[in-house]
Amino acid sequence: MRSRIVTILVVLAAATAAHAQVQFRQYAAKFVCGKVANQPNVAPGTYFTTINVHKPALTGSIVFQKKFALAEMNERTGRISQWFRAPLRADEALQIDCGNIYAHLGINPGTFIDGFAVIQVTTRQELDVVGVYTAGPSGGGVSAMHMERVAGRLTQ
Repeated sequence: MRSRIVTILVVLAAATAAHAQVQFRQYAAKFVCGKVANQPNVAPGTYFTTINVHKPALTGSIVFQKKFALAEMNERTGRISQWFRAPLRADEALQIDCGNIYAHLGINPGTFIDGFAVIQVTTRQELDVVGVYTAGPSGGGVSAMHMERVAGRLTQ
């Protein structure tokens, strides 16, 4: 009888450990970068994205991770970069822009790309993440600008 109880407890502990996966807080910010002359579903022009990341806590520091996932036309999936680490101290902010995205993906600057920048921290941490999107005619100034706060979500 005692060995059955021990066996049951061991099985229950193993099942609980299997379900106790590590969770993260992720922010998925849309990016659109590059020049478009003649491409279906995209207006001709030049597109820029800047993603601002801020650590709102007044003390301490963190190291967050970021990766980039391309979205391709016609419902095809694109390349996903590896994770890159970036530090932030209390109340610091940094900018992720098209130049950074091109470099991390190994793509020539100016090529039209779109997809998501995925920013990840532990569940005990939070960030302010804001996407700033601008576009204009080729060779012209900014004709459209939009800012969007990116909400975090828990993921495994």
